[in-house]
Amino acid sequence: MKKHSNLTLKVYQQIIDLMHNYEIVPGQRLVFIDLAKQLNVSRTPVNNALSILAQQGYLDFVPNQGYSVHKLTLEEAENHYAIREVLEVGFVGDAIRNMSEKKMRALEKKKNDYEKAIASHVNRRLFILDTEFHAGILDMVGNDILSAQYRDICQKIFLRFRTEDLRLNRIMEIKEEHNEIFESIQLKDVERSKELVKSHHKNSKKNLFPVIFPA
Repeated sequence: MKKHSNLTLKVYQQIIDLMHNYEIVPGQRLVFIDLAKQLNVSRTPVNNALSILAQQGYLDFVPNQGYSVHKLTLEEAENHYAIREVLEVGFVGDAIRNMSEKKMRALEKKKNDYEKAIASHVNRRLFILDTEFHAGILDMVGNDILSAQYRDICQKIFLRFRTEDLRLNRIMEIKEEHNEIFESIQLKDVERSKELVKSHHKNSKKNLFPVIFPA
């Protein structure tokens, strides 16, 4: 039983990776027989993994039609962003109160990883690293469930649209906003950190939503 469970989780992660790499795109219908061949496994773990992904909201399931990658709606995006902001703003104070030199070094590394990944074009990896910087703030709280929920919410946003249309100059703005947030946390300025996080989320929506939901 454990072997089958581990295989399902492995296939689950492989499908998530395909979505990360945009080898599976929003709206695409998934044929589990083809996925089984592609991943070189039997149909059962693929079907189990697809079922889990559907329960988590990554896929849609229609009886007699099968699974397709869920397309993000404006309402869902608004809701996800609202939850992201509530979590980060609500817990940044706890993160600062639980600050340690080791935790700040870990957060600084995440900030630097984002900066090092900036290239001449926007790529999906930047969204993953952006998530890791913000999740790194929540990691300082020491609540694994909180951190996992935050990462899951972010993933449900950026896995469902093409990232290439985001302006490169916005990426440079994100870099500067990360620096400001990091410095504010380092100074243990809770109120300033909250305001910077709110501003960062506002700017993110302003620049990202027209890409996800073009007029």
